[in-house]
Amino acid sequence: MNNEPLIHSSAMLPISSKIYKTPSNRALWRAYFWAPAVAPFAFVAILLIVSLLAHLVGFELNPARILLLPLFALTIGIVTSYLVAGVVGMPIAFYLRRNQVLNGYSIHGAAFCWAAFFTGVCAVVMVGENWNALPLCIFYFGLGVIPPVLLSGTAFWLLVQYFSESEAHNATRT
Repeated sequence: MNNEPLIHSSAMLPISSKIYKTPSNRALWRAYFWAPAVAPFAFVAILLIVSLLAHLVGFELNPARILLLPLFALTIGIVTSYLVAGVVGMPIAFYLRRNQVLNGYSIHGAAFCWAAFFTGVCAVVMVGENWNALPLCIFYFGLGVIPPVLLSGTAFWLLVQYFSESEAHNATRT
């Protein structure tokens, strides 16, 4: 019986194997600085597209509302996005990082769960006693909330990767 190893050289190992590198606190906080602003801007873009489509179909729209609603969404949305991302999102990100499961799937899963929860609460509050309107209300709130929050989660994850790679590159360069 031959006791030689099956692999005789390191030439058979994959060249581009990515090893999980835990992002630093600095990378997470730098991503937090930019990512929450994506949600309100995406919401305003969706709102303007829906308004434009409604106008093309023939619905009458109040021009003052078309201007005031995006302005209101940006001022209130940016403040609340940073607040929610700081109070809810960052503790989740630090928890996921500590358990070494911080990745695109976990970030998007957490963002979707939060957006779905927020959509459900807002829809229940809006319908009051008219439970027949709940599915339509969930649809409209979900359309306005879930895609922007997922885009914000995408921005956060891409920025974390970018800042982590940037830090690793700077560390090897010096």
